[in-house]
Amino acid sequence: MTPLAHAGHWAAQLLYLAPVLAMVGAILWSKIRGRGYDPSEEDRQDPH
Repeated sequence: MTPLAHAGHWAAQLLYLAPVLAMVGAILWSKIRGRGYDPSEEDRQDPH
C-alpha cells in the first residue's frame, strides 16, 4: 500500500480548505487596498 491517498481523497480535502483560503485572501486583499488610507485625513481642512 502507498502511504498517500489517491487524488480523489486529496481533492475532497481541498474543498474544506478552499473557504479558509478565500477568507485569508480577502483579509490580505483588504489590508493591501487600505494601506494608504488614513482616516485622520478626512477631518483636515484643505488650506487652499
